Amino acid sequence: MQVKTVARIVESDARKVICKEVERIKHVAVVLGSRGRSLIQSVLQGSVGEYCFHHCKVAPVVIVPRKDAGDASIL
Repeated sequence: MQVKTVARIVESDARKVICKEVERIKHVAVVLGSRGRSLIQSVLQGSVGEYCFHHCKVAPVVIVPRKDAGDASIL
């Protein structure tokens, strides 16, 4: 199975750009990473994943690091 990927560098609000690009290119899914922030941090600072979950017209796939992974989960 081949998976086509697309990378773009854009200066703007990441949440809105991701959803706009997903719609423009007609993606079937968007893969996002998680920083492992707490619920309160995400609410106060905003979460790209949360925004995309509610606003993108495709299924988001969120990659969440294991709690015991520490810095090893950062590539």
